Amino acid sequence: MSINYKIFNNVKAVLFDFDDTLVDFSTKAKDALDAVSKDIYTYIKENYRQEIDINIIKKLVEEESKKLDNQGEYNRNKWWESILKSLNIVHIDKSQLYDWTSLYWSIASQTEPYEDAKEIIEYLDSKGYKLGIVTNSDGEGGNKSSRLKTFPLIDKFDLILIAGEGGIRPKPNLEPFIISCEKLSVDPTSCVFVGDEPVKDCLAAKKANMISVLIDREGKVKNAELYADFVISSLKQLEEFL
Repeated sequence: MSINYKIFNNVKAVLFDFDDTLVDFSTKAKDALDAVSKDIYTYIKENYRQEIDINIIKKLVEEESKKLDNQGEYNRNKWWESILKSLNIVHIDKSQLYDWTSLYWSIASQTEPYEDAKEIIEYLDSKGYKLGIVTNSDGEGGNKSSRLKTFPLIDKFDLILIAGEGGIRPKPNLEPFIISCEKLSVDPTSCVFVGDEPVKDCLAAKKANMISVLIDREGKVKNAELYADFVISSLKQLEEFL
């Protein structure tokens, strides 16, 4: 994708998504889903005397969680409920759903920052850009605020907004993007938004009139140019035009 560097001449703020943009969330989330899958398997076996292949459970958990996440459903309790409904198991005790969510977050919350994330934050801060994080809530049972505090350079950010909390609708709704610009006192056209999600992050940021950058570390996104203004494989590439 060719870059028109002039579009960055008036940039005053750079905003980031958090999970899988600044920290490696997918690796731990996969481990967490695997642990929940095993526990769901045991639960079904013990309470419903059903014989079912654990690999079927794992596949269903993976597919259903991905579908619900793409739909903007970040409440993990509802993920497990939906998964069990697919197996014709209903009326699950809420405490059991909470147990699975607690198990999930006990693993998924142990995220590590990407090296390029630490480097680019230091660089952008030295250049005087306003910095922000715009991320969706972890939902009931999670604690995004607590996870954000573990990021080593969190004090460098002028704004931290958790969409889905405080009456602010979650991404891909445009509200968190617009509110973020207002709080930073910058026009959306002077803001760059960097995220890993083509629709929830990049397309939504474009619709909010921000400059949209997709971080696609493994080159997995097809037709990325349909969602973002620019595509990068490392956050260090931001130094080329900021």
